[in-house]
Amino acid sequence: MKGTAREVKKMLLKMVACCCSLLLLAGFLSGCNVISDPISLMQTPTMSDEKQQLNGAVNTQLGAVQPLRPNDPDDPTPIRTGDLNNDGIDEAVLFYETPDESVKIHGALFEDQGGTWVKKLTFDGEGTVLESFKLVDLTNDGTLDIVAGFSSGDSSENGDQKGLIVYSYTGGTLEKIYATGYTDFVVDDFNHKKMDLNGDNLNDLTIILLRRNEFFTVKTFQFSGGTFKEIGSLELDSQALGVYNVVAGKVAQGRQGIIIDTKIAETTTVSNVIVMDHGKLRKLNLMDVTFKDATIASGDVDGDGILEFGNLEKPKGWSNRPLDEVPYFVSFYQWDGAKGTIFKQQQYRDSNEQVYFRLPKELHGKVTIDPKVSRKDSYLRFILDDTDKTIAEIKFFSLSQWERNNEGYSQLWRTNAQVIGIKRSSELEPRKTIKNKMGERQVE
Repeated sequence: MKGTAREVKKMLLKMVACCCSLLLLAGFLSGCNVISDPISLMQTPTMSDEKQQLNGAVNTQLGAVQPLRPNDPDDPTPIRTGDLNNDGIDEAVLFYETPDESVKIHGALFEDQGGTWVKKLTFDGEGTVLESFKLVDLTNDGTLDIVAGFSSGDSSENGDQKGLIVYSYTGGTLEKIYATGYTDFVVDDFNHKKMDLNGDNLNDLTIILLRRNEFFTVKTFQFSGGTFKEIGSLELDSQALGVYNVVAGKVAQGRQGIIIDTKIAETTTVSNVIVMDHGKLRKLNLMDVTFKDATIASGDVDGDGILEFGNLEKPKGWSNRPLDEVPYFVSFYQWDGAKGTIFKQQQYRDSNEQVYFRLPKELHGKVTIDPKVSRKDSYLRFILDDTDKTIAEIKFFSLSQWERNNEGYSQLWRTNAQVIGIKRSSELEPRKTIKNKMGERQVE
């Protein structure tokens, strides 16, 4: 019986090893990341000792409060640390709800005293929602200031009144040094570095404020003589419906600017590119490229450190088709620093923006989507328009179709209802990254 048990044990071990090998192989074939140690699936993510100590101090000294995460997808971190008074000692700042008090949001400031976090003070916030929270040197004195945006949480048209407050911590006290209404604001660029529109090497604060049918202003301020002074102002079209994206940073070589993506009709948007020339804010005259019938967010899409704005481009052969049937390309451009633009990248995105891929730059203007056989969100054949050669195919499968026969397609995106697959030729460069909307997928 001992020998039999030993043989059974060996057999089980071989079966387990075989199953693990198959799982690993399946993972690599599907393009998914495989965790080498299955035990790590059951481990709780570790937290640094410093963060544990800080969280413990918050719980002990403030009670069972939950630090608020700002509604900022770029940085939702609830507790920020930095030297706020230039004494070489870090402070920590957080906001938390106080629903039973007249002021619904409060802030707290902790100081690192020899490795122990000690609460120094609490202070008033505003509204009921923490929209944004940054530590930036806006006073240009080498110390970090607290910049926080609040709202009422009212999402009705023109109902969500946002308020920005700048706090400064000096001499052991916290002072509110600036407060204003805003729709959006800019205190740093998309890399969280200094925003300096006028090139004087000092940090700027830019307030964007839209009150529909009343005013749409962009105002830039700098701190001087104990107060924020306006150094530039610009009026935009007040009939805009809303602002859906704001990004700041380099808009051309050696030029900083702000791009305000604005909805001006139900399906129409415009990207306002704002720069400062000779102490005056101005909007670049680029309407032929920045005006579009789509909601496209501006940003650094090609990773060159300079911002791009997007527009729709109709593939050749689709000019007589109804607009809702056209599988548009999305093309991105940069300002050239003068009066024109530079093409930077072209993408295809499905109508739900579940997947996209970048077409090689050298093929811009040479690729179309075959209008004879292609159907948006069903099947798309990408061809070279001079030779009709197929360079890629995208097909939408039901789950049962995919399981029965995926026809040699690689999976790009999967939901509970469908799988989106792709085939491609050598023109699209083997190992070229193809992404879904979460930026997680690579097809070899």
